[in-house]
Amino acid sequence: MLLKRIAYTASVFASIIPAAIAGPHRVLQDAYEIEEMEIKLTDVSTEITDIKAVHNDAQFEVFAHLKWADEIFVDDSSNVLNYEMFIDGKVENSGFVDLNAERELPSSISCGFGTMDTSGKHMVSVKVTVDAFETESDRDYQSFASGASFVPLIIVLLLASTTHMVELALGMGLFVGACMVAGSLTAGFRDMLDIYILGALANEDHCYVILFILFMAGLVGLMEKSGGLLGVTEALKVFVKTRRSAQASCFTAGVLIFFDDYANCLVAGYSMRSLTDICGISREKLAFLVDATAAPIASIVPISSWVGFEISLIQKQLDAIYERYPDPTVSDSGFSVFLETIKYRYYCIFMLMFIPLLIASGRDFGPMLIAERANQVYGRTDGGDGAALAADGNVLESKNTPPDEMPKRWWNLALGWAKRSKTAATSCCRKEDGSEGAVEDEARVLVDYEEAMSSFILGMEKIFGALV
Repeated sequence: MLLKRIAYTASVFASIIPAAIAGPHRVLQDAYEIEEMEIKLTDVSTEITDIKAVHNDAQFEVFAHLKWADEIFVDDSSNVLNYEMFIDGKVENSGFVDLNAERELPSSISCGFGTMDTSGKHMVSVKVTVDAFETESDRDYQSFASGASFVPLIIVLLLASTTHMVELALGMGLFVGACMVAGSLTAGFRDMLDIYILGALANEDHCYVILFILFMAGLVGLMEKSGGLLGVTEALKVFVKTRRSAQASCFTAGVLIFFDDYANCLVAGYSMRSLTDICGISREKLAFLVDATAAPIASIVPISSWVGFEISLIQKQLDAIYERYPDPTVSDSGFSVFLETIKYRYYCIFMLMFIPLLIASGRDFGPMLIAERANQVYGRTDGGDGAALAADGNVLESKNTPPDEMPKRWWNLALGWAKRSKTAATSCCRKEDGSEGAVEDEARVLVDYEEAMSSFILGMEKIFGALV
């Protein structure tokens, strides 16, 4: 009896061991079975994956993403996956995949390349067969002429210039673009809400930007309530006596706050507003000085949050280039490539040169000239017609002004801003072990730049603690 059990056990192991040695992918159930198959396109020229629409005559690669059923070993499979790729019902490519080539079943297979010659809706489908099992999946794509991608942009510009409502213009441009990609008004409206609005709001980087602006606005409000902003205005009154010196102070503040354009607009604009109002400068001119300084200076100074974002995008594309072309002539460092591009940033360079010339000459142009002359002729010190108005039509006044008995000290602003600057600089000079000091590895510096925005936000609690 014992010998029979030993013989039976040996026969069972003899049937199991060859299948186990052959690998877990030999066969599934009575035949291979694919539970789900999804089609995705990759643009060949840009290597952008999972594109939603294509351009006429632009080549794309079709991928079939597979989800296999549970594995059960059998011995009678050919282990060959055959596929056919169709565009509008016409076979564009076919081939096979040897499932024995790898120890695991493929989760994605390339089904060939294709193009679409005419505009409109086209159906891309893939049929896969393994032994007796067969499955097919299809997906509709919209194809456009290359110039069609400018349609949403043109709509945004037209609506913004005619209605002067930026939110409406951007919303309509987004809706038109979503409808073009989806192929219908209903699907476009749904995608606009689900993908392009809710999806964007759920993006971690976008939330960081929103939180950064929220906390920065709170910091500016705290500086105002503490008397810091009025203290700066009072301190600068000793030196600022003319319209030219007030504009020069505004430009200087914008240059000094170089590490973030959002912070530049909030702090420089808010702190200089009272000073420029006293000197009879229109709010239109103030807005121009602040905006025309904030973006250019943040775009050419290497230590800024915007440049950190740029470097991350450059580095991502450089990695893709080096993966495709192992020995390119371009540097493999995103930071080095950025430094090489500074001399070609003509808008930033010329604008930073133009503003001092504008201030020194006292010349204005177009609507700016009208606003400035109106302020000078009528001797207005309230910012002019460009000042923000409340719902009742009166000039909007801040409800966050400090009490009359509170001293107006400029260092209430300077100390808080110095604390924020130290936190930002520390986050960009942190070693991998978390200690502070000089960073010798350039790659680590690039990573710190990419994380600069989140470091700013996490450091806000320190700033508020220092100010309070």
